[in-house]
Amino acid sequence: MMSGLVDKCKEVDYKFSYELFKRYPRGQKYQRILSSLEWSCHGIPWFAVVIALLYLYPGNKVLSKLLVGLVMDVIVVALIKATVRRRRPVYRNQDDQFIVASVDKHSFPSGHASRAVYVALLTHSLYGEAAVIGFLVGTWAMAVAASRIFLGRHHVFDVAAGFVVAYFVYTTQLLFGDLISSLILPIFTSTFVDPSDMSDTDSLALDSLDDD
Repeated sequence: MMSGLVDKCKEVDYKFSYELFKRYPRGQKYQRILSSLEWSCHGIPWFAVVIALLYLYPGNKVLSKLLVGLVMDVIVVALIKATVRRRRPVYRNQDDQFIVASVDKHSFPSGHASRAVYVALLTHSLYGEAAVIGFLVGTWAMAVAASRIFLGRHHVFDVAAGFVVAYFVYTTQLLFGDLISSLILPIFTSTFVDPSDMSDTDSLALDSLDDD
């Protein structure tokens, strides 16, 4: 009985997702909008930019929290995808995706949706009083989530699951942030040197090199 219910839900999800996919305009301008949204939340640029900024600004709490959240999101999404192994929509050619890992060929949940919503939740928690920032990031997150369906990358349930993953990552980081950060951050920041953390001897050694 449970298996039949799951199959029925998948069927409804597939049909609803396909209808939304068909109804989105096919013009080049509209497709560029979807592609731009896809790239705006691609994991590789996000990790590259955040790690580069942490190199420039070591110890920045916002960047550190963001990096930890992104890593947690990738891990949770990858584990669920590897377990569920749901195929991406067959009505859309998926071969044009950029650098897609084998596990990311699966559809459930949407990593783009979870990443975008997590960033929106984090932004709201950090800048809750700045209504404009929260509104802009929240709008972008919803647009990214919707684009996954219109682009034919994911089904509706995949995107909804991405929302759940984002909330799980956000709340888990809220409850156990210090512990998780102590496990994850050293992997990425062990080579970063913060001058404020240097000993007097190290500082003198650097000064002597500058004098030379």
